[in-house]
Amino acid sequence: MSKKNKKQQNNKSFKIIIILLAFTMLGSLFYIYKMSSKSKKEIISLREEKENMLKDLEKSQLFLTQVMTSNRSLSSKLVSEQGKVKQLILDLNSKNITEKNIVDYKQTADDVDNRIKLLLNEISSYKNKIDSTNVVLAKTNVNLTKTSASLTKEKTKNDTLTVSNKKLVKKITEASKLYFYDFKTNFYKSKGSGKLTETDKASKIDLIKVSFIIAENNLIKSTSKDFYIQIIDSKNNVLGGKNVEKFGKETLNYSASRKVNYKNKTIKVECEIPVTDLQDGILFINVFDKSKLILNSAVTLS
Repeated sequence: MSKKNKKQQNNKSFKIIIILLAFTMLGSLFYIYKMSSKSKKEIISLREEKENMLKDLEKSQLFLTQVMTSNRSLSSKLVSEQGKVKQLILDLNSKNITEKNIVDYKQTADDVDNRIKLLLNEISSYKNKIDSTNVVLAKTNVNLTKTSASLTKEKTKNDTLTVSNKKLVKKITEASKLYFYDFKTNFYKSKGSGKLTETDKASKIDLIKVSFIIAENNLIKSTSKDFYIQIIDSKNNVLGGKNVEKFGKETLNYSASRKVNYKNKTIKVECEIPVTDLQDGILFINVFDKSKLILNSAVTLS
């Protein structure tokens, strides 16, 4: 082969090599560009995922703080989950994020979210129980209010009845008493023939007649009564028999007594008291039912 042909062949081979190298370089550059573009997209995607995770975690942290304020019963569990959320936020802010560890962080965040959801369900269950209890309590309070109002009305009725009963008892008690009227005192001088002559001259009087009437009353049971007549002169002397009767610690000096069987009907009670040597002046006439004074009057003799 001539030198000329050999040179041409060498030039051709060199061109081919250059062309191959150029294609190889272009391929490498294209691959590098593709890989660089992919890496850039992955980095951007990882950053976006990181930012989204941080936003979600910060929202979860704020939400947990609010829930903890209003739900003391689950505060220890909520504090634990809040600590895990804080740690995830610190890790995401301090460490380089790769495609591998972003998956781990996502899983951890998902686990925390699931536990938070369970706690929220538990809180919701507690709230429903509380609401149900409040409804029952409200109904109970309404019933108690109604019962209280009813009891107040009944108490008012009972108080009214009590007052009425007391008034009725008082009326019956007052009506069940013995009533006395037509209380009279007469003075006489007896003659040998047994005839009595009424007089107001003290020196002539030898018999005093006291009388009164007990009114009819069907509210009183038939009973036996002892009445004591007491006649006292102006010198405080008891005239007549000058008898003494004791009623417990009390002592009664009286002139005469009269036993009466009262049978609910009107009855006149009379008592004659012999006297001697009367002096002019005032006489006081008292009638006692045992130790209780029931009638009294005063008469002036000349």
